[in-house]
Amino acid sequence: MSNGFVYIDGKTPYYQSELFNKYGICHAFFTRKGGVSSGAFESLNFAEGVGEIKDSEENVMRNYEIAANLFGLHKDDVCRTYQTHTSRVEFADEEKRGVGTVKPKFEFGVDGLVTDVKNLLLSVRTADCVPVLLCDIDKKVCSAVHAGWRGTVGGITKNAVELMEKQGVKREKILVAIGPCIGKCCYEVGSELYDEFVSVKPEYTAFFTPNGDKFILDLNHANKTILIEAGIKEENISIAEICTKCNGDKFFSHRRNGTVRGTMSAFIHI
Repeated sequence: MSNGFVYIDGKTPYYQSELFNKYGICHAFFTRKGGVSSGAFESLNFAEGVGEIKDSEENVMRNYEIAANLFGLHKDDVCRTYQTHTSRVEFADEEKRGVGTVKPKFEFGVDGLVTDVKNLLLSVRTADCVPVLLCDIDKKVCSAVHAGWRGTVGGITKNAVELMEKQGVKREKILVAIGPCIGKCCYEVGSELYDEFVSVKPEYTAFFTPNGDKFILDLNHANKTILIEAGIKEENISIAEICTKCNGDKFFSHRRNGTVRGTMSAFIHI
């Protein structure tokens, strides 16, 4: 257990937020274990990759099936983001069931999803970036967000909250789980990222710690702050605070392994 998150061990292990579990929200932050991929992608890999070596589509789709089965669903129930580090959040209706798995992927960058469709399994992928899952207490609307530094500074979590509100959700009832990501122990960045955040709001200097001529960026703190600014109650936010770069036995990490590596996924459905 770590900061309100619990590790569910088994053939295909995953982490869950105890806050979400309290309200019976169906979700999981998967590790790199329990799939069928091999080599640099061993073993629960959810993307073919962008490096010189790639995983097979067959392996990736089988991994989606393994993950979906743990929810009592199938890969054709998944709606998968097409991640390009945007701040774009799309509403997923019934027609989006299977997008990115058994239907063509989105034709444009989508880094966040919102749905009110029952058993539509939203999926976002990370390998150091921040997976953020959101759900209203009545479990009528949920969201999955991929928040790298670009999405974070671009306010993608705020955009998700606003889209959920358009579906009738009250912000004060939204629960949030921020999953494993690169920690402040490991995320050294240049002054250009510092400038990006501070140009949005001077108070965002609080996310950074000077480190020589560079900075340490705390993405957990940043996303929590932006969510609170968006109207989420602090007590309704749970954070894993588990570093993906530090824990190579459980997680893929872009900072640790570069482009030839696998990608984890977080899932949620109502």
